[in-house]
Amino acid sequence: MEHPSPSTAENCTRRKRASLLAVALGALPWFAAAAWAQNIDLGKQVYQTKVGCPECHGWAGDGAQEDPRAPRGANLRATMLDRAALIMVIKCGIPGASMPYFDGRAYTDDRCYGMTEAQIGNSKPPPGTPVLIQREIEAVADYLLAKVVGKGDPNYEQCLEFFGSPVERCRSLPRAR
Repeated sequence: MEHPSPSTAENCTRRKRASLLAVALGALPWFAAAAWAQNIDLGKQVYQTKVGCPECHGWAGDGAQEDPRAPRGANLRATMLDRAALIMVIKCGIPGASMPYFDGRAYTDDRCYGMTEAQIGNSKPPPGTPVLIQREIEAVADYLLAKVVGKGDPNYEQCLEFFGSPVERCRSLPRAR
């Protein structure tokens, strides 16, 4: 049995679909880059203002806290934590330490280090405020990985980027090389 050959109209429709698909696939890297940039911006906003991470970790994430009454946070520029570990720490805090948890359901089940509130006992970290949703937690981790972790000592350009304008504290920092 012989199959009928596609009509000219069907061939034209297929070519149009293929062209549209090629255009759409070509745009994916742009959309991905734009989404990544928005995620980094969200992470910076959450880090900078929503939960006040600089109070303990410093604006640069180097552990030089902004509030001397706050616990001294870890130097995130020197951390060896990967994305998954950063997410866990932001979500669940650090048991037995002052690093708070920001997941509103932390320790209600075993999502945090495989422990419930009953299992962790007095080692349960303090709750962070406000509570963050998973997207915000991931955005903070992505921001840290993009702008802080492994970036060396803070410099003038990083300071300007963080604050959005020249501030007095940026003036004494070295310029990027």
